[in-house]
Amino acid sequence: MQSNNPILTRVEIQHDYSQPMTIQGAIQKATLLTVISAVVGVSFFFYVFMTANLSLAYTGAMVGAIGGLILALIATFKPNTARTLAIPYALFEGAFLGGISVVFQLKYPGVPLQALLATFVTTFVMFGLYKYRIVRATEKFKSVVMSASIAIAIVFVVQFVMRMAFGSSIPFLFETSPLGIGFAAFVAVIASLNLILDFDLIENGTAQGAPKAMEWLSAIALLATLVWMYYSFLRLLGMLNSDD
Repeated sequence: MQSNNPILTRVEIQHDYSQPMTIQGAIQKATLLTVISAVVGVSFFFYVFMTANLSLAYTGAMVGAIGGLILALIATFKPNTARTLAIPYALFEGAFLGGISVVFQLKYPGVPLQALLATFVTTFVMFGLYKYRIVRATEKFKSVVMSASIAIAIVFVVQFVMRMAFGSSIPFLFETSPLGIGFAAFVAVIASLNLILDFDLIENGTAQGAPKAMEWLSAIALLATLVWMYYSFLRLLGMLNSDD
């Protein structure tokens, strides 16, 4: 059976169906990657605090973000590599989580814990909305969420380039202002809605008998969404707790 999903199609081309993916298998792999990222993140967080090395936090966050992005893109366009890249991807994400958490903890004490709780609660809420079909992953829904996600990614790339090249930022959107807070809230909502797409990817892949390799790709996608959610909540809560 051929899928209309481009990711599923790429996996189908490169693998047979002798070992189809399962929902349980995808969840187990996603849990494994999440645990690895969490352990690395927490360990790195406390190590930086113990050594009082803030530059290490920035380095870890930067290297983790860039390394994770590169591996995620490779896995997306070459799904047969997902199994090999999954663990390294989780390690990079762990470094990013630990480093960025230190930065926000020093600037906004308590915000990383609040963001973590917000991520957990939102994940369970989104799972419930998907499970009971309160929110359905229709083609229109997918199109809107994906379009918004791509637009947000472009904005953040432009912001990164402006920051690195000119030491400036996009006016208003990345400032502690009503517009900046509104944009941060919008990003957090879109990041959370991506969970619906991840759940749908796993369910559809299983229903269509996608190859076992799809479990690793689904796990990477789910971890990427969770990390994005956490970072989005960090930014939003940081702005709400700012005295500027």
